[in-house]
Amino acid sequence: MALQNFDYFVFYQLYILTFDENRRMIFWDDRASSQALAIAFNADPKDADKILDLTRKMEKHESNGRNLRWQSTQSKKKVEELTQKIKGKKASDIEELENQYAELHKELEELERVSENIKIEYDSMLKKQSHLNSEIMQLRIEHTRLFSKYSRPRSKLLENTDIQLSIKNKECFICSSEGSHIAESIERSIHKNNCPLCNTAINESNSVELEKLLKLIQTNDEKISAKNLELDNLILETEGKRVEVDKAEIEVDKAKGDIEEFTEDNPDVSLKGTGNKSIDALIKQYRKQSELASQESKDEYAKRDNLKIEYEKLLKKVEASYKEAETVFVPIFKKLAKSFIGLDLNIRPKRSDKTIKLVLEIHDLARTESFQLSESQRFFLDIALRMSLAIYLSDNNDGATMLVDTPEGSLDIAYESRVGRMFAEYVINYNQNLFMTANINASQLLLSLAEICGKDKMKFRRMLEWTDPSEIQKEGENLFQKVYKDIENALNKNITK
Repeated sequence: MALQNFDYFVFYQLYILTFDENRRMIFWDDRASSQALAIAFNADPKDADKILDLTRKMEKHESNGRNLRWQSTQSKKKVEELTQKIKGKKASDIEELENQYAELHKELEELERVSENIKIEYDSMLKKQSHLNSEIMQLRIEHTRLFSKYSRPRSKLLENTDIQLSIKNKECFICSSEGSHIAESIERSIHKNNCPLCNTAINESNSVELEKLLKLIQTNDEKISAKNLELDNLILETEGKRVEVDKAEIEVDKAKGDIEEFTEDNPDVSLKGTGNKSIDALIKQYRKQSELASQESKDEYAKRDNLKIEYEKLLKKVEASYKEAETVFVPIFKKLAKSFIGLDLNIRPKRSDKTIKLVLEIHDLARTESFQLSESQRFFLDIALRMSLAIYLSDNNDGATMLVDTPEGSLDIAYESRVGRMFAEYVINYNQNLFMTANINASQLLLSLAEICGKDKMKFRRMLEWTDPSEIQKEGENLFQKVYKDIENALNKNITK
């Protein structure tokens, strides 16, 4: 893969091909996720440069606009300070106001981020509701088909044209007898256990097959009940999430209102002057500065919005490129992730006003916050994502080389051997390279990796030989040797799966 920009090369090396003690995440870092998408899913490498350049410019214009707005507010506060000074009132604490202003913007950014994530989760719940409704409909169609097949012997009587006409006209189609009692008699006869003409038993000619059909109907009904219960629970959960969406939007609007009120706060200042010419001149000067900074702030925001038009077009191209590559990239991730977590996962690109990012879905529900998974799940699913990107971007004959400082300290016992299988699959099935460090302990990670890879695919180095062991490590040398021996034995099995 050729990278047109050195910044992207650094990002690719440090964020995608390296997982070290910094524990940088891609899934739960919007900026990193956006950059990864821009690198991996762009038909034109120059577009990735444009996205990076536009992102920087828009952030610069937004920062300038925010700073100029603050300068405008400061000038207004100076007017207030001077006016209060003349009136004998205590001046405002400008430094405190600056901190308050910065805190308001920080709070707004966090509220907007949380609101966007809640909306993503809410949308995924609505999609899952739609999927469940579709599944329930298919199960009900299957129920109708099975029940129709089960009741087919009697339905031949019920649907017989002559019998239906006889009931409707109240006239026997065989002997032509008429009257209301004729219709009632026919109704009773066709619902008996034997045919009213030949006296053959109904539904007993193939009791084994009918018993199988009945069991299928019962199983299908149980599935419908289970899906209905799942749907009911999801509807309740979705309703709760909708309340969260509304609450988050209210909080964002309130935060915006607080900023607007704060920045546009202009106390009752006499426009006729204070009676002190020097202070009146200063007040006039500060007012002009405030108006100028306010206008320049609007200009900066306008420049940002103008760049957004091209930025949006480029993000749409990234989305389109992702759709084209989805059939290749997503299955790679699903396979690696499932070998670790044992669940069917999915990833989707999600657009927002400011960026595009990758969203992880478990059981069709978005996981937009890192706390929604355990530490080990976060780390190794993010590693699975990096491996998938490396595989997708590398040449088939020349695999990428990943550097992983294995965070096995966060692993649950149940996941240890699964991580080994995921790493082995990355190396063996996809012809990639992996340099990794791991603690020497009794875990199954290294043993599982060694058993699958064998000596042909895995080289084991004892890093204790590169340093001076502590007294405790020296005392436990026999424990290290036992683990070394177990790993060497696993390597010598040379089992390739």
